[in-house]
Parts: sequence; C-alpha cells; structure tokens
Amino acid sequence: MDVKKYFRGLSLTRFLEEIDSLNFIWIVKRLSGNDTGLTGGHQAGLYLPKVYFERTFPEICTTDKYNPDVFINECYIPNADIAIEGLRAIYYNSKYFPEKGLKKKYDEFRLTRWGGSSNPLQDTENTGSICIFAVLPSKSAAVAWVASSIEEENIIEGWLGDDVEPGRFKMQLVEKAKLPDLTDFKIPADWMTTFPSGRDIFQHITSLLPRSTWHRSIDDLLMKRRDLEFQIFEIIEQREVLPNIRNGFDSVEAFIKYAHSISNRRKSRTGTSLELNLEAIFYDEKIAFETQAITENRKKPDFLFPSGRAYHDDKFPAIKLHMLASKTCCKDRWRQVLNEANRITPKHLFTLQQGVSGHQLQEMRDNKVQLVVPAPFLTSFPEEWRDSLLTLEGFTGYIRSQQASIPGLEKWIK
Repeated sequence: MDVKKYFRGLSLTRFLEEIDSLNFIWIVKRLSGNDTGLTGGHQAGLYLPKVYFERTFPEICTTDKYNPDVFINECYIPNADIAIEGLRAIYYNSKYFPEKGLKKKYDEFRLTRWGGSSNPLQDTENTGSICIFAVLPSKSAAVAWVASSIEEENIIEGWLGDDVEPGRFKMQLVEKAKLPDLTDFKIPADWMTTFPSGRDIFQHITSLLPRSTWHRSIDDLLMKRRDLEFQIFEIIEQREVLPNIRNGFDSVEAFIKYAHSISNRRKSRTGTSLELNLEAIFYDEKIAFETQAITENRKKPDFLFPSGRAYHDDKFPAIKLHMLASKTCCKDRWRQVLNEANRITPKHLFTLQQGVSGHQLQEMRDNKVQLVVPAPFLTSFPEEWRDSLLTLEGFTGYIRSQQASIPGLEKWIK
C-alpha cells in the first residue's frame, strides 16, 4: 500500500476513520521526554509496551538474540507531510546479556530512526502531545499523527471515548475480552450491582494503601495509588459493561446512548482522580488548605493554602498565601492558571506530564509558575532544569514550613 498517496492531505477525522476501516493496528500515547529526545537519552525513540510489539512484531520479542530488530518500509505522517523510510522497531534487551558489560540494563521496546528533530515525534516542543502510531498487519507500511493543538487532542480523545493520560496507552483490541478476577482487590460486593463514585473508589484505595503503613515518599504513594485506582476502575467497568454489550441493544440510538454514558463516566473519573489523590495526601501531611475556593472573577484554584478566608482578608500576608493547580498534562494548558489567584506569586502547578520542553519551562519561569512533578518523573525533564523543579514531597515540606511561621493560623481555617 502506498500510504503517502492514500493518506496525504487527510484531515485528522478522516485519518482516524481510515486506520480503523483499513484494519491498521494502532496505539495512542502522550509523548514523554524520553520519546522526543528531550532528556538526551541514548535510546531515543517512541517507547511502546511489549503487548503492542507482541501483536505487531512478534519475531523480535525474544531474548535469544541481542537487541533484535525489524524495519518498516515506510511510515507517513500526514499532518507534517513527512515520509520515513526504514523505521526501526527494536527490542533493547541488554538486561538479559550481562556479558556485554553495559552499565544500564535495558528491557524495553522502541521505534527509532525517525529522522531527527524535523520529525514531529522527535520535536522536543511536542513533549506531552498525543501521538498515534498505526501499522498495517503486513508490517510493510505505517502511519503516525502528532496532535498539534488542544482541539486535535479533543478529537482523538472523543474518538477513543477516553482521556489519554501521561504514561498510559490506548490500544486497538482484537481479542475477546474476559471478565477480570476480583480476588486480589478486595472489592466491596455491592459495587457489582451499583457502580461506585470516584470518591468511593478512592476511599477504598486509601484503605488498601494507607499513609500510616507507607514508608517510601509521598510521590511514590501517589503514583502507586493512581495505578491501583486505574486497575480497580477498569475491573469494575468491565464487570458491569461486558454483560450489557453481550446482551445486545434494541436500537443504534440505545447503543450510542450507552457508549456515551460509559465515556462520560471515564472522563469524570479522570477529571477528579488527581485532585482526590492530592487532597488525601495534604490531609495526611496535616497541611491547611481549601479546595475550589473562589478568587477573582469567580476563578477556583484546585488548592488554596491555607484557605479562602485568608486569601480574601487583606490583613493576611500575601507572602504566606499559596495555590496549587493540578493538571495531568500541562502542555499548552499551564497558562490557564495565570489568572486564578492574583494575590499569589509564584503559582504552583502539579502535573503528571513526563517532560516539558526547555522553551515552555522558561515561559513558566518568566510567568512565575513553579512546576511540581512526581519524583520518579524528574529524569523525563531536561537535566539543566531538574534542580528548579519541586517534587510533591518538596512542595508539601515547603508549605508546611510556611504555615508553621503563621501566628494564630487556626483562626484562618474553616
């Protein structure tokens, strides 16, 4: 198939329709700093999970050979009008070859040889953008698309029926789904008949992973809780949804309405998950805060420290006021926080995005926005910027020390 001729000039909507109708095997993710080469890592290229390579390039999923690879004749990117010949699918498996004497032991699958920074997948400014990669079952050709705007990301997420979170993948499924096992998750029995709210699920998560028994950093706790929350939500959803799908629908309208309800529930979970995680940690760390307090022009920062009452009292020193916005992905969205609390400088922003370009980090600094990221993600950022970033543990420690020096803090807290 001549993918350049077939896909050239297509809109994003048509592109999505065609990869489905032509049975391309597709996968969707947000580009990390390691994907785009932002961190200068040796293994630059698009990182994909093993399960995707097992479906598309099973011949290289082996440890019988060192770094097995295979090449794709052509990969075309319609919105950049770029064709890449000889795209390389490789399994870096040095973990299983200690005789090589390498310092780093790799066990990961990547697509490399994209042609350098002129390719949107290797443009560091696209770190955090949604990327689609799709290959023909014959492996003779592939196509890709990197979203160039929030509007394009909304189209892709609408097509998927779900948000694309940093560090997670959305894949085309072909195998028949099975009802998952509930044994390891201690899921309440009534959740099998009544779908729980996002807060109900999160309260269950905190009972399984309480702060009192956690001896590592709160950054690790947040990531562990989010992973567990995602697994439990997926299990409950499948247990409810699969039987309904198998029972069928009486009309197309009924099917579409049901699909929309599932999509909306997913987006609702995604929209509240991060805030619930942070809220629980701030309570555990005994930090005074308020959520959704109203500031100027009816803006509502995600977290205001110590409270809305303190913020609206001119007698309270502005230097002791702090805010934290939370966004799973902050690319092109960080500017939304600039007018959320005029009395507060700098404004803190927590994100799960795995890397931000140096250009955007400089813009944030110029606009007095301080980025807060989970400690495990620091290595996804440019090395020269890492010391200027706060971890969640560092942020909570800073707020705690600030509040300790406020006389009579209790009168400002509801």
